[in-house]
Amino acid sequence: MTRGELNRPPGPRMATAARRGEGARARCFRALVALATLALAVAPARPTLADKPGSLPEGVIAEIKIEGNTSITSEQVRGKIKSRVGRPLDRATIESDLRALEGSKWFSDVKIFYDEGPGGKGIVLVIQVVEMPILRDVQFIGLIQGWGHPKLKDIEEATELKKGGRADSIKAQMAIHKLQTLYEEKGFEKAEFRLLEGGKLGDTKVVIEIFEGPKFEIESIDFIGNTFVEDGVLNTKIESRRGFFGKLGARRQKEGLENDKRALYKYYQDNGFFDVHVSAITKPGQVLGKEQVVFTISEGVQYKVKEVVIEGSKQIPEAKLREVLTLKAGSPFNEAIRDLDHKALMVKYWEIGCIKTRIEKDQPVTDEPGFVKVVYKIEEGSPFVLGQLIVKGNGHTKDKVVRREALMSGLLPGEVLDLNRVDIFKRRLGSTGFFGGNPQQPGPPGSKGIEIQIINERSGDKPFGDDVPTGLIGGGSLARLQSPDQDPPAPAAEPPAMPPLELPSAEPVPMMPPGQDPVVSPPVSPGPEGAMPFGAGGTFDPAPNTVPPAMGPPASPLPPSAFPPLGPPPRPRSRGALDPVQEPNLPNNNMNDVGPDRNEPFPGRSYADIVTNVDEAPTGRLMFGVGASSYGGLNGSVILHESNFDIWAIPRSFSELTSGRAFKGAGQELRISLSPGTLLQQYVVSFRDPYLFDLPLGLGISGYETSRYYPDFSERRTGGRFSLGYQFGPQVYADAAFRIEQVNIHGFKYPAPADLLAAAGNTTLATLRPAIRFDNRNNPVSPTQGSYLEAAFEQGWGSFTFPKFTLEGKQHFTVAQRPDGSGKRTLTMRGRYGITGRDTPIYERFFAGDYRSMRGFYYRGVGPHILGVNTGGILESIGSIEYQFPWTANDRIQQVFFCDFGTVEANYSYTNFRAAIGTGLRVVIPQITGQLPLAFDIAFPVSKAEGDRTRVFSFFVGAFW
Repeated sequence: MTRGELNRPPGPRMATAARRGEGARARCFRALVALATLALAVAPARPTLADKPGSLPEGVIAEIKIEGNTSITSEQVRGKIKSRVGRPLDRATIESDLRALEGSKWFSDVKIFYDEGPGGKGIVLVIQVVEMPILRDVQFIGLIQGWGHPKLKDIEEATELKKGGRADSIKAQMAIHKLQTLYEEKGFEKAEFRLLEGGKLGDTKVVIEIFEGPKFEIESIDFIGNTFVEDGVLNTKIESRRGFFGKLGARRQKEGLENDKRALYKYYQDNGFFDVHVSAITKPGQVLGKEQVVFTISEGVQYKVKEVVIEGSKQIPEAKLREVLTLKAGSPFNEAIRDLDHKALMVKYWEIGCIKTRIEKDQPVTDEPGFVKVVYKIEEGSPFVLGQLIVKGNGHTKDKVVRREALMSGLLPGEVLDLNRVDIFKRRLGSTGFFGGNPQQPGPPGSKGIEIQIINERSGDKPFGDDVPTGLIGGGSLARLQSPDQDPPAPAAEPPAMPPLELPSAEPVPMMPPGQDPVVSPPVSPGPEGAMPFGAGGTFDPAPNTVPPAMGPPASPLPPSAFPPLGPPPRPRSRGALDPVQEPNLPNNNMNDVGPDRNEPFPGRSYADIVTNVDEAPTGRLMFGVGASSYGGLNGSVILHESNFDIWAIPRSFSELTSGRAFKGAGQELRISLSPGTLLQQYVVSFRDPYLFDLPLGLGISGYETSRYYPDFSERRTGGRFSLGYQFGPQVYADAAFRIEQVNIHGFKYPAPADLLAAAGNTTLATLRPAIRFDNRNNPVSPTQGSYLEAAFEQGWGSFTFPKFTLEGKQHFTVAQRPDGSGKRTLTMRGRYGITGRDTPIYERFFAGDYRSMRGFYYRGVGPHILGVNTGGILESIGSIEYQFPWTANDRIQQVFFCDFGTVEANYSYTNFRAAIGTGLRVVIPQITGQLPLAFDIAFPVSKAEGDRTRVFSFFVGAFW
């Protein structure tokens, strides 16, 4: 019987002897192939595939045999193929198996045959392989091991040559080029290599000789002729680096100087220096193998803008467009500002639905030395209205979770299709952490994250798409779906979907408690005002700054299926981008209502739909953290967090519970936190629903127990908190919180003040705290401009009855910066005022001292003291002025000078005044803390009261993983 061969027809992809060339084979290898051929020749004859080209016998695989393998097991071979016993014989699968086995680099030849199965039942698949020989030895003669030299491990990974691996003469020859690249990256530009053994087919030993030569390192980098910015800034624009502490951090590449020159050219030209000339030279350093790099820069004149030309604007008056431009006549040219102006112009057109607008930025032209003309050429396109919002890809997450983020972004069917709102929508979806589009919570490998496409563009007579008969709209007439001067549009074929939108880049919307400053309050280290569950804000509060500006006009009627009801949405108002004659004709809303024909608010516009494709990311996390501060001691944290919780998704079976489908998908948040520490212990279970009853109402419920060791006494609180909040626009947030606690005061010494004895033991506390916050800072982590203001009133009952009012504000100013916009110098002013009733218990009074309060004093070291115990004040007035500037060109190390001042009083008059002056460092390590800076401050009190406790050094360090 003859075997039917299943290999592909001879071609360039076959790895057979005929394909590789018989003359190139080693004698021993030819003998192996000859023996294999002889074995096949003596087999009984059977019809082969040549008799029936392009077809395979029908049948099921009964057995898979592996022949020719010696060092590689049959199980390893079967693990590489897709063919399985019991499956039909399939040519596509056989082709895939051939490619997989050839790509494994285990074999020099692979052939697949078939035989009839025992008793004529089924098919026996025979895979015949010829193994590549194994490397018996790999030697790198002349290899030097040591600091700065390539390691043996790096060489083996780069060349793929290692003892016990598969011998491959081609791989051995290519290793020379890979070594050349590896050594050049390490600075050995004169290194040479020779392949002494292993370049012939069948060789099982590889010997490579290495001549390293001298290593070139950068001793210094100097810039000559630069006056626009200092050397440190230019150092951040190039790739070459000189080492610090000897060789640590040095970077030198063969082509590095050319790349550095191009980078400097681009930097200067982007800042208006179009005549700049940059040259780079190297010269020997003071030590052998060292080099000095010198960049000579002839800056020339910085060009200014002579004129800004806008061409093609028809739907928006040119004067309106010029209002958003920053780069104007007489200002120095700056490419970054021109990019911002280009984006601002696009924003204006997106606001009126012109989603296909194109604005070309021509190269600046000059007809006068020192001046350039900036030209914007606009192709406006027609405006669009949103038809339907389609959601795909959400397996666990409910549709309404995605749709309500669209609603809060101002994307409603029947509204202007504004790409600015689409950008907000995408950022809000990413900030939820439910999908793969958030950098802080990436999806699984291969995840596309969040993709938004605009599809099904159509004329204004088809607001619901082509599936709705035209006769059903407007009582069989098209009059209500077009402008008076338009003819009924002809039916058009549905255009293809637009590619995913490339929206302007923006920072993710921060998800943080609205009452916390994220610079100083990571989850592991609560601030001195108390534990997060009962302080201002908390994990259960909706995130601030996540609601977009006011939305467009109200939506026109649509079928309920187009947009599920989310409760009464906020009444949107027009952004004013439309001309008065284009404002929507709504009953009792304006003076140009023409009667009952009110179904089309935007006459003469086209429609398009939005498809939102999401890839769900893991939302349940188990986190371990550690933190340290001068006021909180050392803290550890174990946190179980589910950010896409659904309290009503009760499992109906055990499999739903174990598969992760239960209690998931409604966008709620469940957090269980265990945080033991040296001075603070906190255990919290909290639940948050950011859209209660599908309305923009934030509900928070938590239960907790905290223990805190203060200098004069210890405190333990057990209780719960309930809060309800609402966000009014992007900058204003209001909430009301109710908490009830049992407070235990213990661990104090006798004799003790009467205020401390009155609160000793177990007492009951219940409070209601309405608050309102305003925040327009440009960055909640490290702001350089903007304001923050919070006002709150709290009424307490229980063992003590008291009122409490607090007011806190922050103002940030950018007072200077580098000419290129980096290196911002910031002036920050902070203030806090509080007043409470005389019957306020000691554990609810005001205290001050340490970081975030008054540096230069111990934590809770400022306040009225009785018998050596700080009993807290009923009046608090604290301020701070701080000036911050960068030390490094990359702005990661900054210094601050500050003055903290104020007082905490036992009555309603100012009798004492405290003040401290100091300096400190802010260090940002992106790999460890992200944007959060590490803070180290030294402060010296210049005014204090009797009994105050001072501390010169304060710090705040936090890490989370």
